[in-house]
Amino acid sequence: MLEIPDDFQRILRPHLPYADSGAFEARDELAGLGLDSMGVVQLLVDIENGYAVALPDDILDEETFATVGSLWEALVVHIG
Repeated sequence: MLEIPDDFQRILRPHLPYADSGAFEARDELAGLGLDSMGVVQLLVDIENGYAVALPDDILDEETFATVGSLWEALVVHIG
C-alpha cells in the first residue's frame, strides 16, 4: 500500500472540502473529496511552493489528479 506523507496531506487538505479529518489513502478520489478545476490550479501552486519544484505540463492531466496516490506518485518522480 502506498503511504501518503503527512506533509503532502497537509498541502492537500485545504483543497478537499469533503474530506474528513482522517488520513488520506492512496485510492481516495480527489474529485469525490471536492477538488474541482479551480481547486486544481491552486493545489498545483501550493504543491510547487511546498516542495520547491516546477511540475511539467505533460503530467498535468486527469490521470495525475484522479486520486491522492496518483498525484503523490507523479510528484515523487520530480522531487526525487
